[in-house]
Amino acid sequence: IAALRDVLTAFKAEGLPSVSAMEARVSADVERLENLQNYDGGFAFWERGRPSWPYLTVYVTNALHHVKAKGYAVPPNVLSSALGYLKNVESHYDVFYPKEVRWSISAFALYTRKLMGDVDVAKAKALLREATVQKLPMEAVGWLIGTLAGRADAASERKELVRHAMNRVSETAGAANFTTSYADGGYLLLASDRRVDAVMLESLIAEQKDLDLIPKLVTGLLAHKKAGRWLNTQENTFVL
Repeated sequence: IAALRDVLTAFKAEGLPSVSAMEARVSADVERLENLQNYDGGFAFWERGRPSWPYLTVYVTNALHHVKAKGYAVPPNVLSSALGYLKNVESHYDVFYPKEVRWSISAFALYTRKLMGDVDVAKAKALLREATVQKLPMEAVGWLIGTLAGRADAASERKELVRHAMNRVSETAGAANFTTSYADGGYLLLASDRRVDAVMLESLIAEQKDLDLIPKLVTGLLAHKKAGRWLNTQENTFVL
């Protein structure tokens, strides 16, 4: 709803609920999320008291930030508690988490923290040094590009990340896409290739908005729609 609100209201899409109905729905959902938040600031699927899932917690925090940015009310304590979780997300990984999954969730947490006004350039650089750009999943590359976009104090890292992305893209005359692999750990962050494309698209727009690859990524994403949507909620929200 946050992703589509401006477009839907501007173009008066057919069948659109009233603004008051959308606001009521979002308020109810935010209240439910508040009631589901664990004491550590995290979230589980979808029952309070079960162990918090690192990826889900970053995703919910990201969503709540976008909701707040669109003018909906979000309790400050919910966001501050979730932000505390994100700052130390590495302490919440179970021992069986593959390193590629850890790197990706950490990069997503850094990006979400940036959106919330808590930029941690030092931690982003440390993650890049630890993993090396060659071993990072493309999704993590995208989130790091977004985290460091426009930062003069990370110019060399930005250049390295974008160059790596450009070398890993699959292009045709009119479209482009990325792929990534998490082996057995993809379920830990609800992974999909279309989400990778969406993450890269958003971050490349922030870093180099005139890049020739950007309209090709859009075309590639549109080509993967079926019946007006993508495969699942993860893909829909990130693409939009």
